[in-house]
Amino acid sequence: MSKPNLFPLVLAIGVALLLGACSKSTPSAPPAAAPVSKFVAIARGRVDVQGGLVHVAASRDGIVAELPKAAGDDVKAGDALVVLDTKQAKIALDGARAELNAATAQGTLLRAKQPALKQRAARVLEAAVAGAATGQSADDAKQALSELDAEIAVSSANIETAKQKVRQAEYEIEARTLRAPVAGRIITRSTHIGDVVSPSSGELVELLPDAPRIVRAELNEGFVNKVSVGMTAEISSETDPGKPQTARVVRIGEVFGPSKLNESSQEATDTRDVECILELPNNDLKVGQRVQVRFLPPSK
Repeated sequence: MSKPNLFPLVLAIGVALLLGACSKSTPSAPPAAAPVSKFVAIARGRVDVQGGLVHVAASRDGIVAELPKAAGDDVKAGDALVVLDTKQAKIALDGARAELNAATAQGTLLRAKQPALKQRAARVLEAAVAGAATGQSADDAKQALSELDAEIAVSSANIETAKQKVRQAEYEIEARTLRAPVAGRIITRSTHIGDVVSPSSGELVELLPDAPRIVRAELNEGFVNKVSVGMTAEISSETDPGKPQTARVVRIGEVFGPSKLNESSQEATDTRDVECILELPNNDLKVGQRVQVRFLPPSK
C-alpha cells in the first residue's frame, strides 16, 4: 500500500503561516484625519435690496390715461409712472376756483364800503355831540358799521374755505398721478391704458430702488452664538459657486422663526432660524438670487 503524498498539504500550511506573520509585522495605516473647515457657520441666503422692492399702487379709483414709463426704464424720484384720468377732478377744481373768485369779489365789494361807513359814523357822532344830530342817528351809523365788519369777517372766512377747496381739488388731481418715491428701475408694470384701477387693485408698478444689495441669511439655532455683527462671510451663488464675494454681517435678528428658503415645507416648519443681514460690496448678484453663506472666524 503506497503512502499518501503530504508535500502539497505541508506547503499550503507553510504559506498560510508566512502570510499571517507578514500581516502581523506590517501594522495598518491610521485613518486619514478629517479636513478642518475654515468656516465657523454655513447658512442659506437670498439676495435682497436695502429697504426692499418698492410697490406702487393707486391711491384713488380711476381709469389709466397715461403710462409715461415702461418696464426696464430708469426713473428718478418724483417721475410720473402712471397717470389716471383727471376729467372729474379738473371739473371739481374749476368749481372750487369759481367759488373762490366769487368769495373774493364779495369780500372786495364789502371792504370797499367800509371807508365811507366809517366816515359817516364819525360825522354823525360828531354832529350828535354838537347837538346837530340825535343820538339815535349816531347809534344807527355805528350799528351799520358793525354789521359791515361782521359781513367782511364772514366773507374772509368764505374766502379761506374756498381756498381750501381749491387746494383739495388740486391735491385730488395730483393724487391721480402715481410717482416714483425713490430713484430706481421699473421691474414690472401690471397695468395698461384704459384699465380701471383702485386702491384694492394691488401694485401697478414694482420698482427696484437704487440702494445697496444685501443678503438675508437664515442662521440655524446651532450657529447663532458663533456669528456676530462685523464678521465677514463668503457669498456664493448656487449657480456659480466658484466666484464668491465677501460680505459683512450688519445685523442679527432677535426672533427665531420657520425657514423661508427650504424646499420642503415640512423641513421649513421644523427648522428654527434667525435672520442675519449681510451687506454686499457691489450689486453684481441679482435680487431674489439664492446663495450659500459661509461665515469666516473673526480676524485676530
